[in-house]
Amino acid sequence: MDIEIWLNNFYPEILSDFGFNYKDDERAAKLMHELGGEKLLDSSILLEKIKGKDVIVIGGAIDESDVEILKDSNWMRITAGKSILKIRELIPNFIPDIHVTDLEEPDELLIELERRECILVLHAHGDNIDRIRSVVPKLGRFVATTQTQPFDKVYNFGGFTDGDRAAIIAKTFKAKTIRLIGFDFDKAEGIKLKKLRWAKKILEFEGLL
Repeated sequence: MDIEIWLNNFYPEILSDFGFNYKDDERAAKLMHELGGEKLLDSSILLEKIKGKDVIVIGGAIDESDVEILKDSNWMRITAGKSILKIRELIPNFIPDIHVTDLEEPDELLIELERRECILVLHAHGDNIDRIRSVVPKLGRFVATTQTQPFDKVYNFGGFTDGDRAAIIAKTFKAKTIRLIGFDFDKAEGIKLKKLRWAKKILEFEGLL
């Protein structure tokens, strides 16, 4: 997504809709940068991983019917947030190629993914500052993202939820094809449903739905 479209259109509307404070988002991004230091990866690693590949982006509504395609090594696999927990119920010890998350999963799982050569894309926002403090010092390397103004290896590719952000990353870094599985924009209530509606709107804008 074009950064100006995100910062001038989507992001202000999301802040208003949810009552979020951009200063909290900025503070989270600065903290991730400070704690990340030399652990912060250049985004070129995502281009190396994704460019020209057939990519599956895996959302949280994944189920048994998707197991076979997850095992197909012809696909480059990007997991979004807590979808990794559901996948692991179906395929124990599953390791994606890239994992995009705002850190809601257990520390131990994120540490394991990174140690087993999965590229972590960690997102900073105002509500996960405590998780940043907990997780980042335990990791060796990761790509950092923010929903505010990007700076010095803290990137903003666009996207609001882990799922739509993961799909946008696949598009940004020139995937040959992008297939979304485990995406259900109605299977939630309350604030979660509102977040999914935004995810759907963003994916439609990007031509990914």
